[in-house]
Amino acid sequence: MGKTFSDNWYRIADLRLGLRPTVSVRLHRYRNEPWYVLHERTHNSFHRVSPATWRFLTRLSVDARVDDVWRESIESDPLETPGQEDVFQLLSSLYRNNLIMIAGNADEGRLLEREEQKKRKPLPARMSEMMFMRIPLVDPEPWLRKGMPLIRLLISPASAVLVLLLAGWGLVELIGGGSRAWNQAETLLQADNVVLLYLAIFVAKGLHELGHAAMCKRFGGEVRTMGVMLLMLTPLPYVDVSSSWAMRDSRKRALIGAAGMLTDMVVASAATIVWANSPPGVVNEIAYNLMFSTAIYTLVFNINPLMRFDGYYILSDLIGVPNLHEQAKSQFNGWFRRRVLAMDDSGTEQKTPATAFWLAAFFVASNIYRLTVMLGIVLFIADAYFGIGLLVALALMITTFVTPLQKAWRSLTNPYFLFQHKLLVRRGGFALGALVLAIVLVPVPDNRIVPGVAEAVRLTRVFTEGGGVIRNMHVASGSWVEPGTLILELDNPELDIELAGVSAQIVQAQLMEAKAISESGVDQAPLQQRLETLDELKASLLKQKAALTVKAAHAGYWLAPESDFRRGAWVQRGAELGQVIDDRSHRFVGVIQQEAGAILTGADRRALEVRFEGERGTLYPAQNLTLVPHSSETLPSAALSPLAGGEVAVTTADPSGKQSAEPFFLLQADLPGAQRRPGVDAVRNGRSGWIKIKLPASPLAVQAWVKARQFFQRRYQV
Repeated sequence: MGKTFSDNWYRIADLRLGLRPTVSVRLHRYRNEPWYVLHERTHNSFHRVSPATWRFLTRLSVDARVDDVWRESIESDPLETPGQEDVFQLLSSLYRNNLIMIAGNADEGRLLEREEQKKRKPLPARMSEMMFMRIPLVDPEPWLRKGMPLIRLLISPASAVLVLLLAGWGLVELIGGGSRAWNQAETLLQADNVVLLYLAIFVAKGLHELGHAAMCKRFGGEVRTMGVMLLMLTPLPYVDVSSSWAMRDSRKRALIGAAGMLTDMVVASAATIVWANSPPGVVNEIAYNLMFSTAIYTLVFNINPLMRFDGYYILSDLIGVPNLHEQAKSQFNGWFRRRVLAMDDSGTEQKTPATAFWLAAFFVASNIYRLTVMLGIVLFIADAYFGIGLLVALALMITTFVTPLQKAWRSLTNPYFLFQHKLLVRRGGFALGALVLAIVLVPVPDNRIVPGVAEAVRLTRVFTEGGGVIRNMHVASGSWVEPGTLILELDNPELDIELAGVSAQIVQAQLMEAKAISESGVDQAPLQQRLETLDELKASLLKQKAALTVKAAHAGYWLAPESDFRRGAWVQRGAELGQVIDDRSHRFVGVIQQEAGAILTGADRRALEVRFEGERGTLYPAQNLTLVPHSSETLPSAALSPLAGGEVAVTTADPSGKQSAEPFFLLQADLPGAQRRPGVDAVRNGRSGWIKIKLPASPLAVQAWVKARQFFQRRYQV
């Protein structure tokens, strides 16, 4: 029982009221506890009450004052009779839902006066309600009655088997075309696809709602309302299946809640099959939009019980906790009042410690997930239409933060609350003020963690200057070589033939020149020019032949992972044979976004720390930090891409995994502490890692502002 007495009691004490004759009552059990569900058929209104509250309602009559009934109930059952504030809230709710009638010429406004005051909401709250309002249009009950034979056919064991087969087929097609589906998602919000996407969402949502209606009708419920709801000012269809609340079987209620998602599964599977087997065109685009909208709507919203959609109501029915969100919110608020405000919490329904804990945890998790989803929606829209994304963000900020904070502020500034918690308010205000000042004014260490790779200071990539067949491999890949070490030899028979031919032409040209000298009067200039050209050609061919013998330019490891596979094979001119890596000294090459490059101007270029993947416990000092003054889009190593566990986004069109999605700057730092001993330690070149750069200390507010500005510069170029 809540508070025994209430300041609002005078509003209802003299009223004479009782339940309407059209109200029916059903006994339900939730978690083995009895509850009574009141159902008013004319307006299709419901209300759930406990046995103690039901006993009090049975005492009400149009022939007796509410105050007299309550006092009689208190005398006969003082422990179970609800308090005056609970009775006031109960009767107000029942009156709003058309479940009670008031006799005589009583001033009914007294009952709703407080509720009307609550409805006088500030402008932000009214704006948020407009963006999520419902507009009833038609009564689908006659259509559902006529369609009962079809509904029985569709909702049957045989249909369930067909749905599973269809879903399996669709899943196989989606797995096979996963990369194509991901690439096509980039065009979803393009201007020429927005209308098609909205129509797909509207049709899918309509079929989803019809699934709920059909399942409700299949189990004997009535569906009296179908219309359009505004979801962020976007019109979408809805149906009212609240008649399912009167069903005692929780499994039926859960199936009604799941019917929409089952319909989504059918639509998504059929659309996936059409998309995977149709050529590019209108049909393919329509199928893809249907597939995307139904799959995302189901996975992100409907099936997740943390959002107040189908999954939430299914969970509520299966675990036997009606009004799950309200009960979770009540338990969290009760914990806050007890632990933080040190207030009396007798009004909160008592639960076992385990139940109270998971309800409060559910409330926290649902709010975190809701904020995460909303942020994802804002970013998804803003990536295509920045202005619309800002409007959506503003609307969500009003509904998520402004309105709740206004309610909290009104509660905190209530004179009664201030009088009761003077010391707590002072301490809380002081702590909040100190926290704000600390965030705004107190400098704290500021560091940047930049991903990158280790790179040998001396690294030579060996290319073929001329084509040839690999004949001998004198050094195995991974071996240490000294300068001038013979690594491999190539043969080029065509080059030998060409060289022999050029040599013969030179001999011929020399003989012709000698003859011309002996025969005076013959112009020797063309012959001399031809001889010079042939000599140059021969020198070039000899250089190419010499290049067929590959030697190490400096000391280091010879790395040619593919050399064994090329033995005896023809190698084209310009092909890379391998690398000579002097792994005794390194530098760290990091990748930093363009907009973040300016912050390095104030960095401490001496206090640098590097850690490598696989050696996270080892700290390597670095020095001589420099920034390459031009941007790049090719990563120094594929190890930095997400395909190899890195952090830098790359384009899907580049098979090498080195083409970044956004331009970046390269920074370099020497690693004097990362010396390696040739032939003893493993090669570190190319290993990914991170460098920690220390910036001048600054307040957290300044750091947050800088990061937010960089985010908008990088993502939206503003």
